[in-house]
Amino acid sequence: MELSTRETLEEAIKGNPDDIDARLSLAEIIRKDRSPEEALDIYDIVIHLDPDNPLAYLGKGLCWAMSLLDNIPTKEIWERELDEQEMIDNAMEFLEQAAELDPELTEAYNTMGRLFAIIAQEEDAVDMFKTSLQVDATQLDVLEDLREITGKPVWKILDKGTWMGEEEEE
Repeated sequence: MELSTRETLEEAIKGNPDDIDARLSLAEIIRKDRSPEEALDIYDIVIHLDPDNPLAYLGKGLCWAMSLLDNIPTKEIWERELDEQEMIDNAMEFLEQAAELDPELTEAYNTMGRLFAIIAQEEDAVDMFKTSLQVDATQLDVLEDLREITGKPVWKILDKGTWMGEEEEE
């Protein structure tokens, strides 16, 4: 019988409990399988082993943001009702920590931008997306998010240093 990726990672962790990469990979699989509480426990172990690991903080932020970003009732993935503000506060705290530890972690900025958009803080959302695009200007999904939030062509929103295209005359 062939082991699943999850089982393979669990075996690797049993063999080497300090294997941070295996723990992060396992936590991501579990998070994507819509089990944020179980994933949070694994991210906490990673943070205990490596307190400055930006991917562990990113993962925790994504767990807390999951219900809001995917528009899924909290009861379906957390097995209880959660306060929206508490989820946003927790997500933002961990995403900010991830971005502070790795300023080039665009997924942290993008997730914060999407959360700001959900709670109708468009200006903050635009700032997060701009920051992300300064790291990687090729993120088409982020350019689309910016266009949706502002209703303007992207080249009118971004600083000249971020946008690589030609500006049109008005």
